[in-house]
Amino acid sequence: MTSKWKDAELNGDGTIDQDRRTMLKTSAGLVATAALGEPASAQGVDAAAENRRAKGLEALSAVGGADFSRTLDPLSADLSRILIEDAYGNVMARPGLSQKTRELINVAVITVLGTARPALRFHIAGMLETGWNPREVVETLIHSVVYGGFPFAQDAMLLARDVFAARGVAVDTASGRPEGDDWVLGVQQLLKTGKDDAGALVRRAVDGSGPSPDLDRLTVEFAHGEIWNRPGLAVKDRELATLAMVVAIGNLDSTVRFHVEACLRTGWTRAEITELLIQLPVYIGWPKALTAVEPALAAFAEAEKPGGLAEPSKASEGLAEERTQAETDEARFDRGVAAMGDISRASGHAVVEAFRHIAPDLGRYILEFSYGDVFSRPGLDLKSRELAAVAALAARGTAADEIPLKVHVQGALNAGATRQEVTEAILHMLPYAGFSRVQAAMASASQVFHATEADEGP
Repeated sequence: MTSKWKDAELNGDGTIDQDRRTMLKTSAGLVATAALGEPASAQGVDAAAENRRAKGLEALSAVGGADFSRTLDPLSADLSRILIEDAYGNVMARPGLSQKTRELINVAVITVLGTARPALRFHIAGMLETGWNPREVVETLIHSVVYGGFPFAQDAMLLARDVFAARGVAVDTASGRPEGDDWVLGVQQLLKTGKDDAGALVRRAVDGSGPSPDLDRLTVEFAHGEIWNRPGLAVKDRELATLAMVVAIGNLDSTVRFHVEACLRTGWTRAEITELLIQLPVYIGWPKALTAVEPALAAFAEAEKPGGLAEPSKASEGLAEERTQAETDEARFDRGVAAMGDISRASGHAVVEAFRHIAPDLGRYILEFSYGDVFSRPGLDLKSRELAAVAALAARGTAADEIPLKVHVQGALNAGATRQEVTEAILHMLPYAGFSRVQAAMASASQVFHATEADEGP
């Protein structure tokens, strides 16, 4: 019998996909041989452990296909046992959430971590295995732009493209942008899920009373008007994915509480939200997951008061009508294309084309938002913005940031920065990001410097 899993491992030339193979050997897959045919030392395992093992293997099979283990070797029998019995048997096999919902959570979390490409590839395939359609997978990754940023979403989208191609899966590439004024759509969405807490943010955007009125406006128009209103993923699912993302990011107590309450408002139960929190330590560790407990309890307590979560007050009425979208999408796109040309000397239209076969809207958002809304702002010159981008990417230092870092090192040089200035921007991160990340960033910058020297010639 030919399994879906085995087919998914193969590249177009019939070779084994190394990212998928690596993921399986280092995560779910490495458990299989030891679990399915463990030697005599396992004969004394008690019935409870055997039950956990069976449940764990069933959960793994639901994500990876029944024959996921056929060509894999274990790294450690003990690690295999822990992964099967604990991570999958004790957690992923719990009945409080469907396996389908758990895969949405996994992809959301791993995307905003930006540190585990093989795992993300595995679970993107897992979303397909558990019943999500390709458009819903793509929408989950686009949604991560709001919480993890563009580099992580871009990297994840390219992985999804590879997974779809390996499986022969077609994805609808028609635009999924919402129709209507982004301001109006954003206010309506915020008030629906956030009530008066969201109304306070909208009010700041209207009257300019916050420390950055433009940040508030972009939160309303882009994050909640544009992204949250895309029709390819249900709002209820977006909300649970968002809660998973903000917990994974860490140190966002008020945001976690906001989205726990929003999950309750969109139909998730306390028990289901608790299941999400139980699942997250498998992917983000206990210390970070436990920080979400206090804000979650506060949200539950508020919801369980007489009358439940409050509806919007009269103070929030009419906010959607107080203004309109600041400018058209086309105006922002054109400005973004010009800014990209000034900085990177690349074609903005080529950025859109890079995602044409899976998510052309993502390319549009890069131009409209990153370059049209942010890089084109007058408060800093382009050179300073590029140096800031270099420093930020160096400090974060994930695999998903490597290519964007090189792009922005080159952009800084194009905008007039010297190599010494780029070097100093990276070195300045030593006290904040540590030596390992800075050393890796410096190696990437050096590659750009050398390539530039080669282009310039003698």
